[in-house]
Amino acid sequence: MTRLFLTFVFFLATTFCFGQIEQLEIYKKLYTTADSLNKLGKPFSVDSSIIQKAKSLDKQHPAKYFEELGELFKKAKYHDAAFLYYLGLLRYRYYNSVNPKYQASGDGALAASLQYVAGEPINLFLKTNIDNFISVLKSASDYYSKNDYDFYSRSKDTAKYEEVVQGFSSLIRDLETNRVKYEKEWNDERKMMVENIDKAIDEYNKMTPEEKKKLKDNS
Repeated sequence: MTRLFLTFVFFLATTFCFGQIEQLEIYKKLYTTADSLNKLGKPFSVDSSIIQKAKSLDKQHPAKYFEELGELFKKAKYHDAAFLYYLGLLRYRYYNSVNPKYQASGDGALAASLQYVAGEPINLFLKTNIDNFISVLKSASDYYSKNDYDFYSRSKDTAKYEEVVQGFSSLIRDLETNRVKYEKEWNDERKMMVENIDKAIDEYNKMTPEEKKKLKDNS
């Protein structure tokens, strides 16, 4: 468990744990990148390089998917990061449901923490394009269904393995059925988020160097 905890700490320290203002600026960049990609009108598809990464990760503990997606996120490869995020969720849910050594304070807590930390920026990006959101979910689900988890094979509990992915099927149907509702909700959320980010950055720029240093020290 010590190794897993250190992996988690490393992930947080190097990927998503930014100062308050830096994090807001990253979110603005995320929206800008999303808009540029959406204007191209190219639907998300999994390329061979990310498939190779996934196959390599299939031989490792599920926390490794999140460590790898953090590296992709830093390179602004948001679609690939999102694919690994949702594949990692599936792997972790299966692993935790059948691992006889499972501990809520161990892998249970780690999985929840990784989902919380990585999920916010990943989902902010995906919510800018519901079609790509659905495509990412379908791609992760399809890969999961067609490729065994070598680290902890589906043969250990086939029923559980299949049960895990059914939750994604329900989510996909919900997004497809209620597309208009979600697009409106997400657009409203984004508008409010951007307004709050701009206000926060504007207030930060008005601070004295001493106030900025104090804010950074408290981050």
